[in-house]
Amino acid sequence: MGSRMRLLALTMLTAAALSLVAPAVLAAPSKPAIVRDAKQDVTGKLDVQRLKLSVGSDDRLRAVVTFVGKVTAADIRTTSGPPGSVCLRVWTAKDADPKAMRPDRLVCVTARTTRALRATVLRQEGTGLPQRVGSATIAASKTDRSFVISIAPGDLGGPESISYALESTRPGCDRTSCIDTVPAAPATRRFRLR
Repeated sequence: MGSRMRLLALTMLTAAALSLVAPAVLAAPSKPAIVRDAKQDVTGKLDVQRLKLSVGSDDRLRAVVTFVGKVTAADIRTTSGPPGSVCLRVWTAKDADPKAMRPDRLVCVTARTTRALRATVLRQEGTGLPQRVGSATIAASKTDRSFVISIAPGDLGGPESISYALESTRPGCDRTSCIDTVPAAPATRRFRLR
């Protein structure tokens, strides 16, 4: 009888411990997500090879964009025509249909000068122009092949999860052959932030 009581008590303690751990596991951010892209599928230097999303210990969303070759601010800036950019397109609503609607957030990297990058968080509502809601931090890797973008969750509106895609646009060009999408358009991916 004593061993049955001990077994019952142990079972109840185990169940109680699991009930405490399960919500934390369910609410944990996704593991880092990696989306690869074909090389030489666009012309120009903004040919994306890989996109990696993760959540840092500071709860900020980190996007690492890796290009086929070296990319600097000078490669994005232009003196004529449309500027170049690298934009993470984000849909924050759970029921968003990325194939039928514009993203409600954009995190865009542009060139402030030929030596300095900047990253801006924009909100899109309705048919109007995007409005700036914050700044993201941006750093280039030592090899100049990757941008590391760090975004505060509040600038994305604090969603639990997002749908996303990346788009890079070569400076001075407005044709679709100058735009690289990861994953290939119109596909998107889903990522849990918390």
